Amino acid sequence: QNDPANATVATIHPSSTIVATITSPAAIMEEQPPPSVNEKRGEPYNVVCTHITADFDTLASAIGLAKLWTLGIYHEHEEEKDEDDDNVKEADENKDEDDDEDTRGKRIVDGPLPTYVVLPRGAHPDVQRFLSLHKHLFPIRSLKSLPGFSDADLKNNHHHNDHDDRNPQSPYRGLQRVGLVDAQRRDRLGPAEILLPHAKKGVTIVDHHVDAESDIPEAVNYIVEPVGSVSTMIAERLRNAGNARRKNGGFETKVELTEAEATLLALGIHSDTGSLVYDSTTAKDATMLGWAMEMGASQAAIAEHAKPSLSDEQQTVLTQALINVNSTTIRGVTISTVLLSADGFISGLAAVTKDALDLSSSDIFLLAVCYEATRGNRGGGGGKKGKTNGNKHGNDNNNNNNN
Repeated sequence: QNDPANATVATIHPSSTIVATITSPAAIMEEQPPPSVNEKRGEPYNVVCTHITADFDTLASAIGLAKLWTLGIYHEHEEEKDEDDDNVKEADENKDEDDDEDTRGKRIVDGPLPTYVVLPRGAHPDVQRFLSLHKHLFPIRSLKSLPGFSDADLKNNHHHNDHDDRNPQSPYRGLQRVGLVDAQRRDRLGPAEILLPHAKKGVTIVDHHVDAESDIPEAVNYIVEPVGSVSTMIAERLRNAGNARRKNGGFETKVELTEAEATLLALGIHSDTGSLVYDSTTAKDATMLGWAMEMGASQAAIAEHAKPSLSDEQQTVLTQALINVNSTTIRGVTISTVLLSADGFISGLAAVTKDALDLSSSDIFLLAVCYEATRGNRGGGGGKKGKTNGNKHGNDNNNNNNN
């Protein structure tokens, strides 16, 4: 395991079972297909965003929601059907008229559409490791690789967010819906915030933090439930959509999961429920984890990725953090802080801080590690001294920032 050139990994194949293979990371990357070329500007599509520094729960729920939207299954439609079948029928009859709106300006399209998942600003180290092997099995894209986008578009829009979506050259012309999972605030979207004003069908928020408040006025659909993970909520909708055998355009649509999708949903539930042992865990979490297993989730991959082990260096940091922690309680919230020193940059502090949060029974845990940075050091520095790499974790929204 210490030799990266001969690491044993569990590899998910698109149409087969998970097998243990002896291969190198370079070989794995070579097996992945090249990134897709940007589609034509104006072609309709949806986007689902994870929060910044994505964990397994936000990634899994984003992939699941994207699958539903790709099939044209939108939660707001299900609510309309329950309330008034005639309204849905009338909307379907007017669908062609809506689709032709591009002749007058904004193009608004409903029904099955390509849906892409965007990780606005990276992922946790354990999620990065999973994606280094299996990213090619999911519809994940960077902001600049969305249909019609370019580096120039993104740079311009960070300063001028006033694109006219009616302009045929606007990179937002085809954007229909934007989804945000496991978060409700703009600052959790990072650079993907620029998409919000341009979603012609509005923004959908799916979250399990029932006490959180949103500052996204573009949101037209809130789906918030008191469960242990958002992956549970999405898994339930995938299961129900399959059972309902919904009809689209006269063809019956049954939702079926790939092995990779089922495995990721299971990892999402494991991640945010502590493998069903956290206080926030509900019976529904256990039920949907069982369903993901029925759908073909790989136990071997779950065992490898659900609870990554800490390296000796990380374990030392964790031990010192728990010994030297300072805790205080403010208005019922326990805040723990610790400042450590090290000989050099230490990677993977996100996992260390999360373990420290769980073991210390704190609500918020702030960990900082100072080291002497020298030229060529992995942590950067260019000769500067006194560099700090740190992390913070909170039980309410699982914030995690790397500095």
